[in-house]
Amino acid sequence: MRLWLIRHFEPDVSPGVCYGQTDLALSKGIDIQSKRLTALRAQLTSLAPMGTALFSSPLRRCAEIAATLSDNFVVDDRLRELYFGEWEMQTWDAIGAARLDAWANDVSGFRPPGGETGHELQQRALHWLKETANHHDAAIVITHAGVMRALQAHQQRLPGPRWLELRYDYGQCLALEFTPEQIVATPVQ
Repeated sequence: MRLWLIRHFEPDVSPGVCYGQTDLALSKGIDIQSKRLTALRAQLTSLAPMGTALFSSPLRRCAEIAATLSDNFVVDDRLRELYFGEWEMQTWDAIGAARLDAWANDVSGFRPPGGETGHELQQRALHWLKETANHHDAAIVITHAGVMRALQAHQQRLPGPRWLELRYDYGQCLALEFTPEQIVATPVQ
């Protein structure tokens, strides 16, 4: 299964805020991001075969991009960002260094208060991948850094303490290829 995972563009949120699954618009409306969208279309045209299935997180910052790329895309809740619970829309300073360090030391296993672990995010993303691989050989996915990180960590068999080594810029396209064995492999904790 070949995936082209694309991180959404910059959301409309102040720097230094943990936003996770908060449904934010893009910082610049989709209509004024024509250069970025043209470049993204050109990149995907050169990488993905014509007719490759397009999937998107339901959050606006992803779905707006998907809608400009195709009239025919599938929205899937399993492609949402990590849910940070009580940390959502709090500044990183307000959350505090000790709690952020605990999260950073084990992104897959740490649960923010009322939120989900990275492992739980990975499980839902892998469920999506397994289901999608039954119907498609390739997919383009407009999603979030957390989903990209969870899938790449699974593909590379990275333990939770190493997940934050994987970083993605807004609008970045990450190409991953999964063998059937990788898709069904038990994730590393």
